[in-house]
Amino acid sequence: MLDKKLTILLVFLTLIFLAIGITTVDSNGYGSMINSLSVGFVVSSIFYFLVVYMPEYKRRKMLHESLKSQYLQFKISCINTFLIISNSQEHSDREELLNLTEFRRYFKKENKNGENRWDAVANSLQDSEYYLREVIYYLQMLNEEIRYTRNSINLNDPEVFEFLNRLSQLIARMESTEREYDDIKSLCGFLWSIFTGWDWAKGYSESDIIKDIIGRAK
Repeated sequence: MLDKKLTILLVFLTLIFLAIGITTVDSNGYGSMINSLSVGFVVSSIFYFLVVYMPEYKRRKMLHESLKSQYLQFKISCINTFLIISNSQEHSDREELLNLTEFRRYFKKENKNGENRWDAVANSLQDSEYYLREVIYYLQMLNEEIRYTRNSINLNDPEVFEFLNRLSQLIARMESTEREYDDIKSLCGFLWSIFTGWDWAKGYSESDIIKDIIGRAK
């Protein structure tokens, strides 16, 4: 499928040739030839939009929406697990924790046992093979969706492609996490960056960079 700029150009040219075709409809000689060429171009353009562009557009939109949905489901599933293993099930509105600032505020605080919630998450992941594998499973599902989308859509934005490629590679590294201190520390650092917007170079971000990039993956 043509990229956005070429598609706009094609629409523009189609309108021009349509206008030419209309104005030369009763012409003879060269005018008749120009009319035939113009009509042929317009018909070809309509055929392209109906047979090529629209099906591909719908397919790309479906894949894009699927990736957005998978990322949201990944975050919600992880949040539910984090609340369980940090002994914080009492949180009333779990979707609030999708907000980077709210997640950071809440998990920096202590639970009812007086333990820092994020420390409790890390300790539980190290102690429990079940919950560790559960979080890794969520990461794997997200990574599969990223890979499928990246390979199925011709991403025209190099920044989006490179970001998704790096993210996929990072997730692949996390998939081999074991219940060792350094492994858990690395995994929790990675998860903290996703859910709070933390970046070693820039500090905390107020926007979800992964969500923003996925929004551009069209």
